[in-house]
Amino acid sequence: MSYNKVEALREKSEAEKLIIANEYIAARTKLKKAQQLFPALDHVSPMLSVCEILSASTNIIPGYKTDYYWVLQLMPSSTFTDITCQYQKLVSLLQPIKYKFPATELALKLLQEAYSVLSDKKKRVTFDIKRGTSWVNYETFDNNPDENNGSDNNIGDKVVVNNLSLPESGSSSSEVISEGYKGQETDINSDSLAQEQDFYAFDNCRTFDLIETKDIWAVHCNLTAPFIGSRYAQIGKKLGSEIEVTWLKPIPITEGERRWFDAGLPVACGSFCLDSESSGTIESKGVFSYKCSWNSGITEELFEIYPKKGEVWAVYDSFDLEEWSYNPDIIKGCSFKLVEIISDYSIYNGVECYPLVRVDGFKSIYERQTGQTVNNFHIGPRDLYMLAHVVPAYWFTGGEIYGVHGGMVELDQLALRNPNQETLKIVSLPTDCQIIDEEKNKNLESVGPTPSPDSFLGPNWSSNDFTTGQVWAAYSGKDSMPRQYVLVKSMMSPTRLSVTFLEPEPVLEIETSWKNRNLPIVCGKFRAKDVIINVDLRQFSHLVNCFKSTSSSNSSLYKIYPLKGEIWAVYKNWKSGWNEVDYGNYKCWVVEILSDFSDGEKIMAARLGEVKGCLTFYERLQGEDGFEMVRAFSKREMLCFSHRIPAFRVPGIGGHGIPESSWHLEPVTLPTNNRC
Repeated sequence: MSYNKVEALREKSEAEKLIIANEYIAARTKLKKAQQLFPALDHVSPMLSVCEILSASTNIIPGYKTDYYWVLQLMPSSTFTDITCQYQKLVSLLQPIKYKFPATELALKLLQEAYSVLSDKKKRVTFDIKRGTSWVNYETFDNNPDENNGSDNNIGDKVVVNNLSLPESGSSSSEVISEGYKGQETDINSDSLAQEQDFYAFDNCRTFDLIETKDIWAVHCNLTAPFIGSRYAQIGKKLGSEIEVTWLKPIPITEGERRWFDAGLPVACGSFCLDSESSGTIESKGVFSYKCSWNSGITEELFEIYPKKGEVWAVYDSFDLEEWSYNPDIIKGCSFKLVEIISDYSIYNGVECYPLVRVDGFKSIYERQTGQTVNNFHIGPRDLYMLAHVVPAYWFTGGEIYGVHGGMVELDQLALRNPNQETLKIVSLPTDCQIIDEEKNKNLESVGPTPSPDSFLGPNWSSNDFTTGQVWAAYSGKDSMPRQYVLVKSMMSPTRLSVTFLEPEPVLEIETSWKNRNLPIVCGKFRAKDVIINVDLRQFSHLVNCFKSTSSSNSSLYKIYPLKGEIWAVYKNWKSGWNEVDYGNYKCWVVEILSDFSDGEKIMAARLGEVKGCLTFYERLQGEDGFEMVRAFSKREMLCFSHRIPAFRVPGIGGHGIPESSWHLEPVTLPTNNRC
């Protein structure tokens, strides 16, 4: 075996020398021998293809130059889809050896030239006329395959020429053209939309064999409005040409999202669960759009589907969740924008996008919109329903097609049409586009996007979750609870942030006394320190809901108080005269905040207790009289709040014996058991 490999490498080396000398047939023979000696030799198949392409290019049509059908190793009767698939196959085969094997770049160039002619209807007609006319009186072929010494039917050998469907002597050029365009009607229907693609054959990514059990697929909806790819289905059994599926049902979080869902409008982002009542069978052909990527939720029944970096999405133009929820017919005539997702989705920050525009001269190739004032824009976590559906995309690296460079993208035409085959109304984004979701309140400016109280990501943060100017809670103290607030300055590395601490700014005498005793303060006013430090992302617990105002001393003050819908830990049997020893032995209650803080008024909070047998699920407690245990906290009692506990509701947990109204609490921020 070792001897065979050495000999194979020698034959391969000889083939490279022959390629440089333009001896393509001889080089091919050497490579075939190398392959026989050592079948596992790297890159032999693509090298053979290089030889065949270059050899085919030397076969000149009388009266014309290169026969592009030979270069692509195709018959003249090949359809547009055949040509595209073969071109993609050969390019993909040759790209890995582009800089490793001599003349590979030349072979790629020949492939590009052949495809540019045969994929263009007018160019191909002209080429076929010249080709057909040239072969009419050319009758010098040897039709006896035995005289080829048993060579196989690859381009470059005479037998290949003899196997081509050449017109008989006397055939008209019109017959040649007709044969070359068999099956290339220009009428648009569900079977021929793929032929409108400029380069990539998206249908190859959704064949019957690729659809597997338990996968989640986006499905083209059969609706009057262009709701393409906006329904998701989990694959069940394959029943002949049909596939058994279970549809996914969206789980709206906010009141506006619930109205949107109740109005029957499509949902493409968020949490989904299996809808056991809407299972059935569907045809596999022409129905599926693409295989979805998703993350598991807190239970196995939940599927989290959010935008991912590198995807292309259709976005509703002039999106208005409130108005469309009450008047769902508006969506039927809506237009779309096409955007490239340039950051992974963050439950706090949403997602960053960049507008795309179509490249002149192509049907389905797009690139980033340019201009002095065109920038990426932000879609906040509360505006995710404006993302209509994913558009399957193929990203070019450069050189695949003449006129196309790296960074351009081809989009699936099936995802840009509604079921009536009408092209979606695509509009360019305005150059000053920016989606904003901030509350403005006279002298108060919201710091960062305010997350839904039902939303929580978890401790595995990434750089996409942080933005300059945000305030975060960090773990601190002997018990490592999130009682230290920090202001984000900049990202130092993928795992470290540059921050400055927020220091309490006491207003009441009781707050000053508490601060002097070095006891933690988590509610009230805070001011940023001058010292900047670097902190690991793992030290952060959650984004803080706060407001920023400018004081007379020209420095910013941050107001942080419990907000309605949040979950907090409250010191049990708290006293304003606590010292460090008393604090060191604290115990806590867990409460749900029922009202926002306002000067002169009290905060209302309801006691929560652990769901029996579930350490991290809590529900409201009731007293002996059946009423919920609710208590009011005055401004002077804000010091009894220990820290916020990130929490969210988990839909669909009723089947697990857990009340639907329960909260799932972040375990690392729960006070230890002996303190509950």
